[in-house]
Amino acid sequence: MRVVSIGITLRCRFVRPFSTMSSISTPSRVQPKWIEPSAIATRPTGSAAPPVLKLYNSLTKSKTEFIPIRPGHISWYNCGPTVYDAAHMGHARTYLSMDIIRRVLESYFGYKVQFVQNITDIDDKIILRARQQYLFENMKKETPKLDASLIQTVESAWSEYAKSKLAKFEGAVDAAHADWKAFELQMTPEELAKAVLIDEKFKMNFSALQVSRKAIEEAKAALSQGQTDKGAADKLMDASKDILSLSLDKEKGSQVDNPEIFRELPAYWEDMYFKDMKELNVLPPSVKTRVSEYVPEIVEYVQKIIDNGYAYVASGSVYFDTARFDGHHHHHYAKLEPWSKGDTALIEDGEGSLGAKLEGKRNLSDFALWKSSKPGEPVWDSPWGKGRPGWHIECSVMASAVLGDNMDIHSGGIDLAFPHHDNELAQSEAYYDCRQWVNYFLHAGHLHVEGQKMSKSLKNFITIQEALKTYSARQLRLFFLVHPWNTKMDFKQSGMQEAIQMEATIKNFLNNVNALADRIRSDGSRGTTKLEGNAITHRWREAEQELTNFFQERVDATHAALCDSINTPVAIDEILALISQTNRYIATGAAVVNPDLLEDIASWIIRMMDIFGVDIAQSSATGSGDNSEFLMQCLRALSSFRDKVRQAALDKKDNKEYLKLCDELRDVQLAELGVALDDQKDGTALVKLLTPEEVKRARDEKLALQAAKAAKAAAAKAARLQKGYDRVQKGKKSPEQLEEERRKETPEMSKNQLKKLTKELDLQKTLYAEYQPYGAFLKETGKQDNLESYEAFLDASK
Repeated sequence: MRVVSIGITLRCRFVRPFSTMSSISTPSRVQPKWIEPSAIATRPTGSAAPPVLKLYNSLTKSKTEFIPIRPGHISWYNCGPTVYDAAHMGHARTYLSMDIIRRVLESYFGYKVQFVQNITDIDDKIILRARQQYLFENMKKETPKLDASLIQTVESAWSEYAKSKLAKFEGAVDAAHADWKAFELQMTPEELAKAVLIDEKFKMNFSALQVSRKAIEEAKAALSQGQTDKGAADKLMDASKDILSLSLDKEKGSQVDNPEIFRELPAYWEDMYFKDMKELNVLPPSVKTRVSEYVPEIVEYVQKIIDNGYAYVASGSVYFDTARFDGHHHHHYAKLEPWSKGDTALIEDGEGSLGAKLEGKRNLSDFALWKSSKPGEPVWDSPWGKGRPGWHIECSVMASAVLGDNMDIHSGGIDLAFPHHDNELAQSEAYYDCRQWVNYFLHAGHLHVEGQKMSKSLKNFITIQEALKTYSARQLRLFFLVHPWNTKMDFKQSGMQEAIQMEATIKNFLNNVNALADRIRSDGSRGTTKLEGNAITHRWREAEQELTNFFQERVDATHAALCDSINTPVAIDEILALISQTNRYIATGAAVVNPDLLEDIASWIIRMMDIFGVDIAQSSATGSGDNSEFLMQCLRALSSFRDKVRQAALDKKDNKEYLKLCDELRDVQLAELGVALDDQKDGTALVKLLTPEEVKRARDEKLALQAAKAAKAAAAKAARLQKGYDRVQKGKKSPEQLEEERRKETPEMSKNQLKKLTKELDLQKTLYAEYQPYGAFLKETGKQDNLESYEAFLDASK
């Protein structure tokens, strides 16, 4: 039976599939066809295509799609500083702005950037400054005392300076020499403003004359009183430094022939420049070049331009032939600013104060590739005689030496566009006989200070070190981030205050997220919510989904902004909008927020700030160093707090005393340790680890706000008290007494007057009734009728 049974079962299993094959499908063992996903449209509203990276290109005066020569790589040359003085905020405008762009291209878009930057250590400005500084310091060393001869020397230099700098103004030279004090009085703010329109350096020159003239008069007075010490002599010379330096250079500049003099000055200021850049968190260049190290290459480069027919030799100098180049063999001169061709002022400024005196130019627009050196200038050998490189050729040679005949990006300040960058392009394209040496030219916008043009030559500049005494590098970078990199930027106090507030907003948000996440990790909930019946549920509801959607939209919008020529102002707006929306979500309380979502948002914001070069998540001083010592300090504070609370309990103190002790722990003891306690609506506190300075600053701001609020409340209370007291004073008279007074004043009353009197008496009845309790209070207490007594009456009436 058992065998038969099995046979029947097997037979049934064998037959059934065949009988039902047409109605039941067999599961396939082959992979189904994969369905290609379609991307969600994240492009900006109204855009026909997803955003692609575009850069504002000075060669087209438009935003053009960025296409690197080598995919994934960027070759970039940035014009570096001419190092003869302290770097100022105008330099920061270029170098910090380009650093932001470089960081975005590297860390956000993922390019490998070879960033080449030069140091110009051979230049007319350096030669003049080095000579003048050397001669002035020598004069100070060789002058042992104050005497009539020194005063005569300074007065003579002052006179020559006045003749030179005031020559543009009719009658000014004679007026200044005839009666300087009267001339000073004539220079009202209005007259100064008019003079600056004629000569933008007038205010600087006038100031130099003022300071020196005052020092001369003081020196004469000191000498008349027998004061001849070296200190008095140095005081006169230091006050007249600008004036004496020019005079000394004119007299003895040609005698300065020690090459070390021309190397020491730029070497010092180069070190100071890179120190400033490090403090601003500007990345160092991938390759750093110095003009003084590339002179042989410059000579070869110039010779090839001559050989190609685009330069000529004249009086030991070599000039670029702009007329020959422009329009010849597909070449174009002044690609960046063709409208500036022939601008004499710009051309002369580009040639330098020493180069402008060279001879042999065929055309006004021609510029020096090699300058024949005169006595008092550094020299190098060349086929054309002893000389030195022109300013414009330096960058062409150094950039070509590293990056070759074509580069992706060249950058610098907008003030260099013509003639410097236009001349660079012409030289290099003449050397390589190519049509385009640079594919994208980026220019940082001008910097103004409180609406005024800033210039080192005008001596109205703010050095980077001066700016860093007032603001942190992070605050300066945030200020730059909220301004387009290629437009004019006004560096002003109100704008910096906005940057400081933005910094606080971002830091507070990140600190709050960290504190909330720490609390949720330590409260045992693991980010879940308890329900009735001891059940739990997740924290991914409609609020979380809405915030996630908003987050993703801000990420997309930030990407679109960075594709739009690195538009950091819009990117920052998107980040701040995300913080604002997330803060509204956080306000619902720690018991309901999703910590993972908050940390995801915070992590993205930190990453974006890091990409921009903003160390917003930089660890505070509190949590570093010896953790055991920090822990002991916290424990001592808590132990002290416990002792005070225990004693207060034993003394049966009022509840207010306990609250006072709690405030003292928060505002004094823990604040000194950098521990912040943020009181929440649910009666608990968020714990944050910051720096002691941050906590105390926040505490002081809070206390100042409370004090201002209390003062405002006290003022309002005093006003109400005075108003009440004034009213009660009107109720001293009975209605009958008032009526008697009015009828004596006007025995015969018209209808209108009687109507008015009736209203006045009705009001007096009310005032008289209000006065009675106060009058009784004065009688019972024996107090004088004054504001203090009225306040006591109100307190007693409560």
